Amino acid sequence: MAQAKSFRERLSEFSETAPGRFLMLHGPIYVILFLILLFPFLLEIYLSFSDWEPGRGEWWFAHFNYGLGFSRIFRDFRLWYSVGITFLIAAIAVGAEFALGLIGAALFSRSFKGKRGLTAIFLVPMFFMPVVVAYNFWMMFQPTGPINFVIGKMFGREIVYPWLSRAGSAFAALIITDIWQWTPFMFLILNAGMLSLPQSPIEAAKVLGASEWQIFRRIKLPMLKNIIIIALVIRFMEALKLFDTPYILTGGGPGFATETLSIYTYIVGVQTGRLGYGSSIAMLLLILILLIISPAVRPILRRR
Repeated sequence: MAQAKSFRERLSEFSETAPGRFLMLHGPIYVILFLILLFPFLLEIYLSFSDWEPGRGEWWFAHFNYGLGFSRIFRDFRLWYSVGITFLIAAIAVGAEFALGLIGAALFSRSFKGKRGLTAIFLVPMFFMPVVVAYNFWMMFQPTGPINFVIGKMFGREIVYPWLSRAGSAFAALIITDIWQWTPFMFLILNAGMLSLPQSPIEAAKVLGASEWQIFRRIKLPMLKNIIIIALVIRFMEALKLFDTPYILTGGGPGFATETLSIYTYIVGVQTGRLGYGSSIAMLLLILILLIISPAVRPILRRR
């Protein structure tokens, strides 16, 4: 009669299998992340179905309103205006960052003198805190700031334009600030992807007489597709959550011209104390991000 295996022996055999190795290596990390994220997420869902305000007792005694906050969302014009502003900022800024990052990655994929130093300089803006960047650009866009000074010198007359007090120019200033800080992120990912491409298809195309543009468009770009999707998804997710830069630079103004969804959520949930409704708006932001990200990432996951 075969002797029954001990728990340690069964565990050792299981750890030799592919699922076992995965669980042994990654399982503890997933458990810790799950425990850390679970309570805040469940609390967010709970508050989104309540009308709790800090001055009206403890949150666990909040009145359950059966999702009336979500019905209020559809009647909130200012909310949907901030959604439109957020998506417009994300589309313009991320699109420009991708284009500039791709051009930079293509140029830096070649070897030239001083490449390492220039690469390090190009990446510097990404390492600054967004609050610091926003404050510096706030000073530069002042009526008596350096931007008006340079423009005035170019045209030979004094310029005192209130960039941050006009809706259109304030929006443009916010876009410029975001592009300046986060183009290096796009460059970093795309450049790393371009340098890791297999060289055999590229060398074969050169032998067949393909030009640099043909090689870039027909060989490098298709091979970079997954990396491009990942870079765009990461940046678009961050752009949809944009808060610190517009809050410091313009305060969401003038009026509501640069009021992003995160700023409006902060105003509703923190400044006015309506944390229940603020949680409903935060859940809306989560749903919007999932609706956008899922179709973009699905082809990559399917191929894997």
